[in-house]
Amino acid sequence: MISFRQLLSESSAAVDVPAKDKTSALALAMEALTRNGKVPDPQRLLKEIMGREGQSPTGLGAGVGAPHVLCDAVGELMFAVLRLKEGIDFGAIDGKPVDIIFLIAGPRGESGPHLQLLSKIARLCHDAGFRQAIRLAPDDKALAELIYSKD
Repeated sequence: MISFRQLLSESSAAVDVPAKDKTSALALAMEALTRNGKVPDPQRLLKEIMGREGQSPTGLGAGVGAPHVLCDAVGELMFAVLRLKEGIDFGAIDGKPVDIIFLIAGPRGESGPHLQLLSKIARLCHDAGFRQAIRLAPDDKALAELIYSKD
């Protein structure tokens, strides 16, 4: 079973992130993800994230984006969660700005757990109360704890 506590480092949760656009949001999400110290090649990861996002947008709707990538720049499945200071255009299916981003990265060849995590996040983000709780989290630690509480 996918455990948020095992896959999200507390240091990879951030609130009030000042992204200007999708490109800067993805770079900031990648920086948050690498704070766990488990990404040996952050620049390669960012290149892979940007390439994946160029194939098709990952805006889920209702203000949530879930960029995700399988690549050799990481050795294990992990994710970061960011609440942006302001919503940005993310190519979401509903056309609304995104202010919550879940960045998921996993090793190439391990699509099963990757898809399970993506599915678990997407299901949670369909809950308006959960999205509101993310938007009200007072700090990084509270955001991480909120995510952990959904295990």
